[in-house]
Amino acid sequence: MGFLDRLFGRKGNKAAPAEEPAAEVECPHTAVTARWDSAADMGKTELVSAYVCESCHATFSREEGAVFVAAAVERLRVSEESRQDRMRQ
Repeated sequence: MGFLDRLFGRKGNKAAPAEEPAAEVECPHTAVTARWDSAADMGKTELVSAYVCESCHATFSREEGAVFVAAAVERLRVSEESRQDRMRQ
C-alpha cells in the first residue's frame, strides 16, 4: 500500500518503538474514610473498625488510619495558617 503509506507519512515496515512501562507511583493515602461495623457506631471515632483509601482502595487498621487522618489534619492546619497570613498582607 505505497499510496496510503505516503499519504499517512509511514516509512517502510519499521516496527513501532516499544513503549516504556509506566512508572509505579506509591499512593500517599491522603483521602481515607472511616468504616464502622454497625450503623449505630457511626461517628464514634473510638469504634472505627477500619479506614479505606479512596484512591487505591487499600484497607488500614484503626491505628494506621488514625496516622493518615492526623497527617491530613496537620496539612489542613498549615494550609489554613498560610492562607490567613496571605490575607493579612
